Amino acid sequence: MDYLQKQSPAFSKSSDSKVSRKYIHNDVAFYVLSKLPIKSLKRFGCVRKSWSSLFDDSHFMTVFRSHLISHNYSDDHHHTFLLIYQRDHADREYAEFHLLDSRTKLNLPPPFSENDRFLSILGKTSINGIFCIGQHLIGGNKVRYVLWNPATEEFVNIPPSPNEVMSKHPLLSVFHKFHGFGYDQLRDDYKVIQYVSFDSSSCVGYDLDSPPPQGIRYDSFFEIYSLRNNSWKILHIDNMSISIVGNAFHGDELYTDGACHWLVKGKLHDTIALMSFDLSHEVFFTTPIDERSELDYGQLAVLNGSIALIINHDNNNIFHISILGELGVKESWIKLFIFGPVPSIDWSLIGFGNKGYIFFRKKDDELAYVDLSTQIIEELGVKGEDCCCKIGIYKESLLSIRGSSN
Repeated sequence: MDYLQKQSPAFSKSSDSKVSRKYIHNDVAFYVLSKLPIKSLKRFGCVRKSWSSLFDDSHFMTVFRSHLISHNYSDDHHHTFLLIYQRDHADREYAEFHLLDSRTKLNLPPPFSENDRFLSILGKTSINGIFCIGQHLIGGNKVRYVLWNPATEEFVNIPPSPNEVMSKHPLLSVFHKFHGFGYDQLRDDYKVIQYVSFDSSSCVGYDLDSPPPQGIRYDSFFEIYSLRNNSWKILHIDNMSISIVGNAFHGDELYTDGACHWLVKGKLHDTIALMSFDLSHEVFFTTPIDERSELDYGQLAVLNGSIALIINHDNNNIFHISILGELGVKESWIKLFIFGPVPSIDWSLIGFGNKGYIFFRKKDDELAYVDLSTQIIEELGVKGEDCCCKIGIYKESLLSIRGSSN
């Protein structure tokens, strides 16, 4: 309120030294409200009737969207990273990690090298300047993780889960196919999540109802690694009412503001929801989404610190982008952008970069981006095959990976 008092003539002192508080000048209110997060803006809707209908005001929404895009990681410390697989003249794949803004190539941390495949950046972003690189090992049922700070070249190898090294039933296939990486703000701790499942469909004579041998599990479960404790533990989740759909190695997982997020199917398969995991309290919760879509045509991203949902209905290359104002509140989803059709785009999108740019692969394999403020498409001059590119935000930092726990 102090800011409004300084800016608005409505708060200037009158000749009798009294302050008028009857109203806030419309121009000042418009300017201030257009720069608020959606959650705050919705709360201010109860102050004045005209404020509650701002999302229906086309001029206000134009200003609001412009501010949202222009303040999306545009400072010198934020970069757009690209993890891409290329092919040499002998048709051998190799991985490269680039910072697009400075056109800098960085060497991957040990134990990874250019010859490694199936690498992914968990969470689509760095956290305090730190990446979690995950890799599916040959066979698809083993993974390994490395925490890496490119600015300091520090890295930490995360040990395998005991459930990966313990003896398993000879007829049981084990898969680690659901992953997340995030930061516990209360404990200054980095955590990695796995979803462990079992498959006996190809096993003859396997009896799921028979008791498992000692130390072996049959039921699927979540487990979480703590860097501070350097240990894994199983998460006990009761009455999970949604289908677990998603795999961070395919770009479906997202981290922001102390929580990991995934798109999941509800009990009705034509509905989707946002599932979130609070890393500090280690609890799951969901946010309904007022959309009916196949998950193949929906993706999550972070836009100016807010969770964004990008829907491509029926694969028609018309993109709808909604922003979530408040976790757990279905009504706080606000549709901000509709652009297209763009027939040259090959769904799915690769990711968000600086300035709100959306990166994608064209049907001729050229990598390109669209500027949401102008909807103009620019090519990068780089080709990438399907499922071979990861793009996101990297904020440079000199912090140690182990932090105060070191």
